[in-house]
Amino acid sequence: MKKDLLYVLILVIINISCADRKSVDKTYDLENNIDTYITNVMKLHNIPGVAIAVMQNDSVIYQNYLGKSSLEQNKNVDEHTLFRMFSATKLMTSIAVFQLVENGKIGLKDEISKYLDNLPMKWGDIRINNLLSHSSGLPDMIKYKWDLTDDQLMEKLSNDDMDFEKGSQFQYNQTNYWLLSQIIEKVSGLSFSEFVLKNQFNDAYDNVLFSSNATDDIPKRATRYFYNYETKEFNKDKNNSGTRGFSGNGLNITLNEFVKWNTKLDNNELLSNESKKRLWAPFNFKNKRDKFLHGWGVYPVNDIKSIGFSGGNCVGFRKFLNSNTTIILLSNGYLHPAYDIMINDISRMIIPELKAKDLTLEEDIMNLVVNKKYKKAELAFKRLVSENLESEFDNLKWNINGIGNTLNYNNDVEAFDVYNILHETFTKWWVPKAGLAETYEKQGDTLQAIASYQEAIMLNVDNEWGYNQQMEVKIKELKNN
Repeated sequence: MKKDLLYVLILVIINISCADRKSVDKTYDLENNIDTYITNVMKLHNIPGVAIAVMQNDSVIYQNYLGKSSLEQNKNVDEHTLFRMFSATKLMTSIAVFQLVENGKIGLKDEISKYLDNLPMKWGDIRINNLLSHSSGLPDMIKYKWDLTDDQLMEKLSNDDMDFEKGSQFQYNQTNYWLLSQIIEKVSGLSFSEFVLKNQFNDAYDNVLFSSNATDDIPKRATRYFYNYETKEFNKDKNNSGTRGFSGNGLNITLNEFVKWNTKLDNNELLSNESKKRLWAPFNFKNKRDKFLHGWGVYPVNDIKSIGFSGGNCVGFRKFLNSNTTIILLSNGYLHPAYDIMINDISRMIIPELKAKDLTLEEDIMNLVVNKKYKKAELAFKRLVSENLESEFDNLKWNINGIGNTLNYNNDVEAFDVYNILHETFTKWWVPKAGLAETYEKQGDTLQAIASYQEAIMLNVDNEWGYNQQMEVKIKELKNN
């Protein structure tokens, strides 16, 4: 009898040991796969430094630091590195607004004139939820110099026409979040940065701070770089938005502090569950076409919805609520931006229902384009689209379009092949057709250039960026030559 019990006990120990070993092996495989993927992306996209964390089922299942925070000092990215959040700061601004809503200090449908004095009459009926959802129709302050005083800037904006009827559509706009910061300050009696640090970060000044000036001397902060296509080297960012930019792009944070912030959000320490439901509810745009929440975007990946926001083409934050998965990506520069591409692909690698399928990765398509395997890239992109019927692929599309632009700028006829990948995959998108027109023009094919410009104008039904007028001028010039 004792021998039988001993035999059973040994079997149990062996089974537990094997199960533990399998768990360790799976963790190793996951980490190794993500490491390999990120390393390859950093090389292809020429990304100086990256910090990334993946949370799933209330645990951090992956966290790593790769590359350089400073190229000049040859300094590695590590757990102490502060990264600029850029426009992903707006996530924290939206939380700050909803904290005031939750505490009964303001209402989402309150007119902003209730809190801000001396506003233009035409701004009078704009509501707080219009600012959060970028549906205000206000003129965008980004077109003016940052060194204007607040009064000077407000005077210029007041004299501008409204861009569209309030609530009718989505149009990303920095003025919205500047006004939100003013409302937060008026109601709370604190500066915007003080309110956010106190109510979201427990005054954790060592690991999170506000600075919208790229030239500020912050020892632990990663340098933001812009790629110079002429010198083929990185240049340091010198942009400065001043304190006025804090609510739209001013947060600087370590990865660990960002992970803690996400945990607080998940545990209802920043907002109640009911408030989060309101925060993540779609805004009802009058055009019934645009999709945006209250400061958060919606990003489907293989028809699984994620929410979050990005910043500076360097930072991405995504929550896959139904899969209890969150991905944080921080970086400091690029040749080709990869913020959405990386998050989307990593989600395909770690979310069980996606991992079980043999899905196309977005980075595979970038790899094919960079290595000039254009037909394979087109086929792979069409397959990716068929697997992601609700996705826009903005990051990937604009990357490929940018490669086409560079080739065209250098008078390389392979620009035709690159633009055609997009035109054949997204037949109703006007941008690659305009790119083809510009390439035909540069190669001296006037008739094809005119025809392509005309088709691009027909496709650009909303006249994005007023580009139809520019193309019409091109057509006239070509006809007169």
